[in-house]
Amino acid sequence: MSPVLRLALLLSGLCLGLARLACGAAEPGALRFETDVRPFLTQHCVKCHGERKQAGKLALHQLDGSLTSEKAREIWARVAEKLWLGEMPPEDEPHPSPHASGRVVNWLTAEFARAGHRLVPPPALELPGGGNRVSHETLFTTNTVPGTPPPATAARLWRISPQIYDELLRSEVGKNARGVTQPFSTLTGEGFKDFASGFTVDEPTTSLLLRNADAIVAAQTRFSYEDGKFKGAGNTPRELVSLMDTNAPPTDAQIRAALERQFKLVLRREPTAEERTRFTAFMRRNIADSGQVTGVRTALAAVLLLPEAIFRIELGAGKPDAHGRRLLSPRELAGALSFALTDRPPDRTLQGALDKGQFAASRESAANEVRRMLADDSLAKPRILRFFREFFGYPHATEVFKDDKENKDHEARVLVSDTDRLVEFFLAQDRDVFRELLTTRKAFVNFAVDTKKKTPKRAFDGKKDIHRAYGLPAGWSWTAEQPVELDGQHAGILTQPSWLVAFSMNFDNHPITRGKWVRERLLGGTVPDLPITVDAQLPNAPEQTLRQRLEGTKAEYCWQCHQRMNPLGMPFEAFDHFGRARTTERVQDKAATAANVDKKGRALGPVFKEAPLNTRSVVALTGDARLDGEVADPLALIHKLAGSERVRQVFVRHAFRYWLGRNETLADAPVLQAADQAYVGSGGSFKALLVSLLTSDAFLYRVNPASPTASVTTAKP
Repeated sequence: MSPVLRLALLLSGLCLGLARLACGAAEPGALRFETDVRPFLTQHCVKCHGERKQAGKLALHQLDGSLTSEKAREIWARVAEKLWLGEMPPEDEPHPSPHASGRVVNWLTAEFARAGHRLVPPPALELPGGGNRVSHETLFTTNTVPGTPPPATAARLWRISPQIYDELLRSEVGKNARGVTQPFSTLTGEGFKDFASGFTVDEPTTSLLLRNADAIVAAQTRFSYEDGKFKGAGNTPRELVSLMDTNAPPTDAQIRAALERQFKLVLRREPTAEERTRFTAFMRRNIADSGQVTGVRTALAAVLLLPEAIFRIELGAGKPDAHGRRLLSPRELAGALSFALTDRPPDRTLQGALDKGQFAASRESAANEVRRMLADDSLAKPRILRFFREFFGYPHATEVFKDDKENKDHEARVLVSDTDRLVEFFLAQDRDVFRELLTTRKAFVNFAVDTKKKTPKRAFDGKKDIHRAYGLPAGWSWTAEQPVELDGQHAGILTQPSWLVAFSMNFDNHPITRGKWVRERLLGGTVPDLPITVDAQLPNAPEQTLRQRLEGTKAEYCWQCHQRMNPLGMPFEAFDHFGRARTTERVQDKAATAANVDKKGRALGPVFKEAPLNTRSVVALTGDARLDGEVADPLALIHKLAGSERVRQVFVRHAFRYWLGRNETLADAPVLQAADQAYVGSGGSFKALLVSLLTSDAFLYRVNPASPTASVTTAKP
């Protein structure tokens, strides 16, 4: 057997073993079909799916609770999907409470597992945005939803992010490697990019990982012969490169030392006795089959392909409690905390405590470590800024093409960097962070810091008046004293040119996507995906304002969705598609254009005029009567939203998703309420919010993914 094939089988066997550990056996449900589930179906389902009427060719009145047949499982899976998504009963029928639906889904999950199958939630619930389907009112008004177990997260193998892999390559492990390719992707589209359920390590990824491992180990073991004398090249690890000397076959002691060094470099731990024995035998077989250099390198590459190097392993350890929850092991918890804030394994302090057995898997230990890391300014914590970048979405400004002829001062890269600095400024203040980011009149303008001198400088030093995008006068002089105060037309990130450009089109505004963002990110609402049969194009009518062109979306079929977006996006018409404040909108003068001809009657081109700007709109369908009502302009909208308890809680929900790597469920209600209370009680400290989330039961405990404890996800009616 070739070393490469043997290596692939080793990798697949290890992954399969871990997958089996993560899945385990199912736990029985707490409900009974006859006394609990059948009455639910009778009350909410059989009117349309019973003996007299079978909508969608689905009959539920004859179900007996058995899931032994494929047909029964197919029917029950359809029922679970509709309950998960809140799509049934129809809107004009009474809806079950979220916890009643959740109890039925829990029962189904357990019954599927008892039948040897897994009930898989719809993809819409597994990926970013799916959490908005869970009832907000239930999450924040009930301490414990009846029928739901205490919070926990399903045991999982969370594939590492591209950023974590990049840090591995920059470390001592891969810093000298050449020809290495990033094997991992992130989620595309809107929302957070690193959800635990969003990725698998497929065949193309595995191929890249194998090739990268070969390149990394080749760099770690570079050698040469000078005058017949063996010599390691560069700063290669001595324990590794010494095995390359073909004049001296490696001893068991040398192999053991090399394996220990490679495990330390890649996994930050020593190999277990079983791993030491297995990898030693693996290296010996490879040397016998393929020679010393190839055999040694193949075995060392295998360490880079262990599941622990590819996944964030979060299975939980120890004896399960009464609800089947297992606390993360000390090593798992240390990794989870480190990767929550950084893109690197535990730092020296945490790793040292872990190696000495001084780090316990407990809420107190987790809280101490989170506070220590947050207070350590020398420790880079890129995951925090990345949360705000992905939540607000303003970095997309660099992806929107703009014609320089329309605005020679536009520089999207700098606008995004300026907003980054604004976020960092309020994070450093750590007071009322979310409200400040929504309402502040402060801004950084063309601002950067010299990495060597640590002094402020212009981010762009060319001939562009970037400050014009912020409403500053033409004669404004750049200053190092920043942030600066803007005029009364600006309030927070939603009026930053970076955000406005990010949610614009190439040559115009995009109130639909702006409104969709407000609906989903601030109000916690949902907007159905665009049907494939709909041609979502606004009419080509340059003589009309954008508001007039959007009138077509008020047709009954379109308005079902557009009523949730357009009104929330229209106030931002106070800015053009470059993010510059304006009081009128430029439209084509139809009559003047028709008259604009030369002596031979040939058209000379369009003539434009300024049309009055209407920024008035209505906030509706929010789920909070205190939010509904008219707004005059974007500032009125922003301040209304920023003062809302619901909006703040939705922000907390998004923070939960980002740091837990999954959507919230009804079982997470205590976690979300505690995080919100920690944020409010600390005066709006984002650090307090993080400590609460990263020490919650949802973060600390893992359960069998097939258990009801891990599967309480129900939609709002």
